[in-house]
Amino acid sequence: MMKSLSKIVLCTALGAMIAVGSAYAGSELNLIINGHGVVTSSLDLQVKDGKVLVPIDRLAEVFKGKAVYDADKNEVQVTLPESAQQAIQIDRLERAMVPSTAKEALNTWVKGIQTRNGALQFAVFSPELRSKTKKEFEDYYWTTGGSSPHMSEIEKLKTKSLNKTTTQFTFDYGLVASNWKGKGSAVVTVQKLTSKSYEGWFITNIKMKDPGDTGTTIGVEPLKNN
Repeated sequence: MMKSLSKIVLCTALGAMIAVGSAYAGSELNLIINGHGVVTSSLDLQVKDGKVLVPIDRLAEVFKGKAVYDADKNEVQVTLPESAQQAIQIDRLERAMVPSTAKEALNTWVKGIQTRNGALQFAVFSPELRSKTKKEFEDYYWTTGGSSPHMSEIEKLKTKSLNKTTTQFTFDYGLVASNWKGKGSAVVTVQKLTSKSYEGWFITNIKMKDPGDTGTTIGVEPLKNN
């Protein structure tokens, strides 16, 4: 027998970032989803032992989905809208491609620049670098670069271990346009970190001699001469 949930209360995040204000006895919690306030009078939000409790069917409705309880199977079935499904898909893709080495992180970023794929670049950014660049990636619809020139193969790659968890790469790269070729140079710092509960190597800093030589580049600082 399946029925809508009304009394089953679960701790949940549903993949969303939820900021909850301080809870006081008898006060109504503020719920902010993606920067927008949500009316909480029907959610019956509660904080217990530092955890947020909310009826999962009501929260699912906020995300334009639904939740039902199957008594025969003793399970809760939550159906999320397409946008929520896409968020889960992206998260799983990012988890699958977490770089296991510093060089893998560098190669992924280079490929993202070469293919003008902002999402690929963002996937190997550190949490701090992500927070600084996410809005800009969104403004450009996750596309970087330009019509020309574009980055070709990297050359003269030098690897320097700054410590056990930090590696710095220095390299040149080719610049190719329809009737012109040039050179660029960059320094990329990669660090072993834990992001979203999984460990891997993530880019923490990028410096290029000319940050605009391949068109729109995001998260890059000018490389100053010593």
